[in-house]
Amino acid sequence: MANEVSVVTPEQRDLAVVEVSSRLVACNGGGGVLGHPLTYYEVGPEGVAVCNYCDKKFVLAHPTGEAHG
Repeated sequence: MANEVSVVTPEQRDLAVVEVSSRLVACNGGGGVLGHPLTYYEVGPEGVAVCNYCDKKFVLAHPTGEAHG
């Protein structure tokens, strides 16, 4: 199984909460002059990770262990 990394896109720059599909996320604040250094976070068991620079919250779309329909 390949490891996936969810990265903030320019379209998500202004979102306070970003839904992701992988447990490993990378945030650069949306890039460009409004961004910050690229940092990586692991979504914890509660299904959430928060960027230490911009406070963007990453929420796992389907946390592991939960039923999907």
